[in-house]
Amino acid sequence: MNCLKRSSTDRRSGGSWIKIYIWAVVISSVAYFGFNLARDIFGGEEAKVRKFIMQGKSRLEKKDIIGLSDMVADGYKDKYGNDRMTLVYGTKSFLAYYSDIFINIERADIKLNEAKDATQAEAEVTALMIFKTKEGKPGPALDGLEGEKDKFLLKMIKEKNGWKLLEIEFLQPLNIMGEKIG
Repeated sequence: MNCLKRSSTDRRSGGSWIKIYIWAVVISSVAYFGFNLARDIFGGEEAKVRKFIMQGKSRLEKKDIIGLSDMVADGYKDKYGNDRMTLVYGTKSFLAYYSDIFINIERADIKLNEAKDATQAEAEVTALMIFKTKEGKPGPALDGLEGEKDKFLLKMIKEKNGWKLLEIEFLQPLNIMGEKIG
C-alpha cells in the first residue's frame, strides 16, 4: 500500500515539472513576441527599413511577384534604364529562370536621410545568393547551382503605406541568368 502512495506522489511531482516547463515555454514565447513587437513599434524608421529588406528577401525566396511589385515605388528609376514596369518584368523572368532561390543577408548598413521625418533611406546590403537552375536551362557545374556574394545599394522612399524601393544599384558585377549585370 505504501508503494502505491509513493507512485501517485511521484506522478504528481512529475506533473508539476510538466506544468513548470509549459509555463516557462509560454512565458518565454510571450517575452520573445513582446520584445519583437516593441522593437518594431519603438525601433524607429531604421527597424522598419530593415523589416522591409527582410520582407523583400522572403518574397524573392517564395517567388511572390505580386508582393514584390507592391514593394516598388511608382517613381522607380535606376541607372540601368529600368522603370517600375521593366523591373517587375525582369524580376518575373528572373523568378521563372530559377527553381529555387536562397538569400542570406550578411549585412545591411542603413542610412536614413538627415531630415526629421526621415522619408528617404539608403541601405548597402551584402548578401550571399544561391540559385538552382531549372532543368533544361544552361547553368554552371554543381548540379545547376549558381551562387555568389554580392553588394547592392538600395534607395528607398517612405510613402503613406510604408517604405518602397526607389532604386537598386549593383556595387559589383553580378552573374544572373548567365549574364553579367552591373
